[in-house]
Amino acid sequence: MMHTIMGTKHPNISFNILFYPQYQNDEGQVVCHPGSVFEGVVQVKVTAPMPVHHIKLVFKASERVNYDAMGWEKSKNSDDRLFAIRTILWGLPAGINLPVDAWPILEVGEHNFPFVCQMPVINYPPSFQHHLIATAFHMIVSVTKAGEATPILSKPALVCFQPIIETIPVKNLHAYTEETRLSNQVYSIVSVPRLAYNIYDRNQYINVTVQLLSENNNQDNISVSQLRVHIKRYYSISYKTFSRTETAVIAHHDQPKLSGLCPSTITMKLNLPNSPLDLPATLNYSPHLTVQYKLVVSAKIRHGPIHVKKKLFDMPVIFGTLPAGTKAPRQLEPYSNIVDNRAMINSKPTFLRPEPKNPDEDEFLPAYGGDRPPDYHHNTSASSNSSMRFVEITS
Repeated sequence: MMHTIMGTKHPNISFNILFYPQYQNDEGQVVCHPGSVFEGVVQVKVTAPMPVHHIKLVFKASERVNYDAMGWEKSKNSDDRLFAIRTILWGLPAGINLPVDAWPILEVGEHNFPFVCQMPVINYPPSFQHHLIATAFHMIVSVTKAGEATPILSKPALVCFQPIIETIPVKNLHAYTEETRLSNQVYSIVSVPRLAYNIYDRNQYINVTVQLLSENNNQDNISVSQLRVHIKRYYSISYKTFSRTETAVIAHHDQPKLSGLCPSTITMKLNLPNSPLDLPATLNYSPHLTVQYKLVVSAKIRHGPIHVKKKLFDMPVIFGTLPAGTKAPRQLEPYSNIVDNRAMINSKPTFLRPEPKNPDEDEFLPAYGGDRPPDYHHNTSASSNSSMRFVEITS
């Protein structure tokens, strides 16, 4: 998967960040969740020996509001960072200051460094790209080389974070209904089986039943010429006392041909979007963003010479990431609970010590701890290993 964001180019060193395919979705995106673990290899290619203090892998996340687009002034002390963690892949610990001639030499060749990262059981805001707000999770490799004033950086490798959102109802004993009076004698009853759905279920639809009924068989000279069912999505972006809401219809179905007579029953089928990109989960705990949905049924009604549009049903719909009725882990916390206490030890992801692989799996170097790297020999096995897939190109 190729990204266009440029890292720092250097003639003698280049990077790739690779992830195992089991951590990627069908589109090749690396996906993580609260409490999940993902792992891969940082591949470093060197064309000339170089003294290096250390090679570092950084994992960052931020939620950035586009203040200019909304005409807001950013506060000097506002912090859009969700977290930033790092691990030393090779070389000296970050706090060790040795003379340059004592720095370890990174030899010519292709070097592969394993990494394993575990997410805390925290619902961060999800990965989200919008012209007014963006939440991004990404990994960057940083090399501190002798003679370079600034670190040599790789391009960022994007990681998709998807929160755990309950899809609440297990089973409805009865459907959701709403009754609306259309005239003195005529009324409607709209019935919907459920109002909670999992964004990962494919080919979903909502069956909506509309009954038009009259009392005493008197229709009051009223007729319904059109029915429409649609789902509205609301993005609300907030900053201090400012807010901006963006509304969009993401699915709709029109039923134009009606008999107009009472009693009558009409059933409509509303197909839902298949892609989670078009259907982000309901979100209510982000510092700056909320995502909400409503299911609306409306009708065009002619009463004598007058035509009016009337709303027959209007209720919130929840789009979760869990199967209906599945409970979230008890220890799961929304990010809003820790936003003022991000120094807590369990509030950030953690780099773990990679586990040794089977003897026939030689794409990883030996894992190491402490202040010094292991005995090191470069190899080229990762570049030809079919169990890995690139998610970042040479920078």
